[in-house]
Amino acid sequence: MFGLFTKKPKPATLLTVRMTHAEQALQIKRGATLLDAVLQQGVMVPFNCRVGACKTCQIRVLEGQPKSLIEREYVFGVEEIKQNYYLACQTRVETDMLIEWHTMSTNSTTQKLPAQLYSIEAKTARIFRISLRLSQAATWRAGQFAKLLPAGFAIEPRCYSMVNEAQQGDLMSFDITYYPGAAVSTWLVDTKNLGKTIQIEAPFGDFGQQIYDPIRQETPLLCIAGGSGLGSISGIIRQALQAKNSPQRPIVLVVGAREQSELYEIAELRAMAAEAHSALHLEVVLDREPNESNWRGRRGYIAEHLSDILQELKQNHARFVGDTQSWQALLCGPPPLVDSALHCLQEMGMPRAQIGFDKYEQSVTNLVSN
Repeated sequence: MFGLFTKKPKPATLLTVRMTHAEQALQIKRGATLLDAVLQQGVMVPFNCRVGACKTCQIRVLEGQPKSLIEREYVFGVEEIKQNYYLACQTRVETDMLIEWHTMSTNSTTQKLPAQLYSIEAKTARIFRISLRLSQAATWRAGQFAKLLPAGFAIEPRCYSMVNEAQQGDLMSFDITYYPGAAVSTWLVDTKNLGKTIQIEAPFGDFGQQIYDPIRQETPLLCIAGGSGLGSISGIIRQALQAKNSPQRPIVLVVGAREQSELYEIAELRAMAAEAHSALHLEVVLDREPNESNWRGRRGYIAEHLSDILQELKQNHARFVGDTQSWQALLCGPPPLVDSALHCLQEMGMPRAQIGFDKYEQSVTNLVSN
């Protein structure tokens, strides 16, 4: 009898989402996450981390009112928020919408093609530089990223950032952290796979490209890197040092690592800066270096030292004077490093629009192949 009074579940409300780059209108359930819903309907759009860390799935809402699942101030600058920018992976559909998928136009040169695993070089015990020989020439910059998937693997592609640049080149390099049992990184560091085929889609993203802003070529650039993120940052700095007909802007590189054995690229960058007569200042902070070692540098975490590092620079180096609020910053590495540094810089008053970051989220999928 009581069943007569049981409320029947209401049918899900379907909302219409239109995209400026596509002719079809999608019917999406109210409350669904935008990125998941779009992908489920077979629409190919750019995305990467799916946790709000990379901005690859950035959209602009032209009509409608979605709900953001994160504080947008953490990701976007004031002007971007005013222009209605959101992250699709962190956006809940609440009304009909018209959206512009930001990177659909900027990634118009993206290519999907086969490549061969060309070389593997150990940089540290856990970090390897791997190079792929592309089946045809492509153009990219350090800091952008590619989706990689070894032939025969039935899993999602893994995203890695390029550490070199090329204008119609065919040798693309990446620094990767090896995680035992992780499908793609295990395959990439195995010398038995040299010469084997891997599918690549690239380039994506625009991390690091703000260094080419002509208005800020005399403004100091602060780079903070940890883990294999040092490869991407080093590549970006290398591009800046080698840029022709461009003033050599002052650069601060702060590297965070567990111990000395995890440091690499430092000597090469110093030598390149000396040759280019560039104001490149390097600082290293170690958080697990044994107390009995010969290390006389900074210990702890970057966020604990950042204020002192910048203050000392302003006092001792003429090229680094001025208000830190006018600087630009690039952060790249593990989420704890990026999050703590981002918080520290915002507390110092650096506008969010002048900070670019790329979090290297650990993604471990068990080895599966056909």
